[in-house]
Amino acid sequence: MDTYRILLLDDDDFILAALRRELLSMPYIGHAGLEIETFTSPFAALSRAQEHDGYFDVAISDIRMPEMNGIDFLKAFGNIHPDAVTIILSGHTDMQELIQAINEAHINFFIAKPWNEYYLKSALWEAIRQYDTRYENRQLANQYLQRFGLRHQFKRKEIYHLMIVDDDSHVLRALERELGESYTTRGAFGLYRLEVDTFEHADAALQAAHERQFDVVIGDYAMPEMNGIEFFRRIKGVQPDAVRMLISGAADVEVLIAAVNTAGVSHFIGKPWHDYELRAAIDRALSHREMELENRFLANLHLLKEKH
Repeated sequence: MDTYRILLLDDDDFILAALRRELLSMPYIGHAGLEIETFTSPFAALSRAQEHDGYFDVAISDIRMPEMNGIDFLKAFGNIHPDAVTIILSGHTDMQELIQAINEAHINFFIAKPWNEYYLKSALWEAIRQYDTRYENRQLANQYLQRFGLRHQFKRKEIYHLMIVDDDSHVLRALERELGESYTTRGAFGLYRLEVDTFEHADAALQAAHERQFDVVIGDYAMPEMNGIEFFRRIKGVQPDAVRMLISGAADVEVLIAAVNTAGVSHFIGKPWHDYELRAAIDRALSHREMELENRFLANLHLLKEKH
């Protein structure tokens, strides 16, 4: 795309003006720059997003606002524009809010106020790159389906491979027992089973990731060899399509921000956990992953047919 449309939401006009000024200043983001619309009301922003020409590539929202909090806004916005990238920009947040932002609003980045202009633009550029990939794959997939149909060509798995990494053997056994049972689960996208591999050492887990494919990776934060953020950062480089989920009883706000921004973690599970919450989180994550993979598969089919 040449021009990217950005929605900015904050109840402070001064913040909106500063963001707009910085994002439109050099160095520019995008080939021809940005189109920015600003809102002080979440309801006005959602109303605009539902208009015929109200599409946005990226939404940046404050988290604490008098009419509606940023988490609820981004959840509603995501239902309107599921491909858009979402960013929270806030100077005030706590663990519960951040966990909700990750698990429920599925934010792509969190930026603290006062922000660094370089970091803000870097995050926004990475967000735009993610959006371009999602948008192009979905568009090509839709074109393929309209011309050829045959959605069944993408075969969903019946067995998903799950990696669990924790230096506590008791935690590993508990998770393996809860997730690795042989019965079939009816998820959001059909029937499937989980096959679980457990690792007490992050290095051994990384080696395994070089040797075989995993669909979901669940890792602890506090591990002696390397912390969970570094582990997920490395896993992301080896298997970028694997769902990454952080489980910890010792994480704080800074850890969760790094988990989202650096490691691309899609879900956080606190210790102790409830098995039904963990299974539901895995199911939602796999459902989203399968949709992304199907779009990529159909997009590649479309390109191959166009070449021939």
